[in-house]
Amino acid sequence: MPGIRFNASGTLAYRAADPIKASGAAAIRAAARLALDASGRGITTAHLPEQLDTAQGKLTLAVAQWHAVHDRPGLWLRARITLRLSEPDAARAQTFQDAVRQVTLQLRQEQERRDRFTVTVLTKPDAARSWWLERHLDDLNGLEWEAFREKVLPLVGAADDTHTKAERIARLLLYVWEKLGADPGQHARFTATVRTVLEQMGWADAVPWLSAEESAAAAEPVEASVKEGKRDQAVETGAGR
Repeated sequence: MPGIRFNASGTLAYRAADPIKASGAAAIRAAARLALDASGRGITTAHLPEQLDTAQGKLTLAVAQWHAVHDRPGLWLRARITLRLSEPDAARAQTFQDAVRQVTLQLRQEQERRDRFTVTVLTKPDAARSWWLERHLDDLNGLEWEAFREKVLPLVGAADDTHTKAERIARLLLYVWEKLGADPGQHARFTATVRTVLEQMGWADAVPWLSAEESAAAAEPVEASVKEGKRDQAVETGAGR
């Protein structure tokens, strides 16, 4: 870990044979220390300070018995090494571990809160509506169902319930009605279109609100539009000549 390191102490024993023996005692000793250092760093750098015992065990297994150094033919070594942390390093390591545990706990608590919220609120539309209402009990005048429909309801897993579908249809009809405005001709054409669709579907009894006068008024612009379209087509094709 950056800023924290293992300290090592112990004994190193080595034996040399040809061809490294010819390099001299100082070179042999340096090669043995470098080989031990490389072996130890390969183990300790893979472990956190809190894994001191694990690193100690692996290092003991790696160097306690006589073994050949793979890149130094003729060199054999063994060592008895004890790893430890200095008091300042141990304190820094403990501070780091405490911080990691605190952040991990916060993240898990937040995840559990989101999971509980999803299960209790965002599973069913009725539960979401109850939650939204409860949040505004102290200020019912500020209860905005439009914001609920736009921001909360789409997140509900089973949002396509009967109540929601009815709301969507109602909003669609309101949108159409606002688009029609106060133009009687627009109202008449729309009414005629609705009656035609319902009659083709076999649902003519579903529009008792549509009077005969409205049907007659609606039929006039539609029929006129059809005749005008036929005249334009005749002129284009030359059929009227």
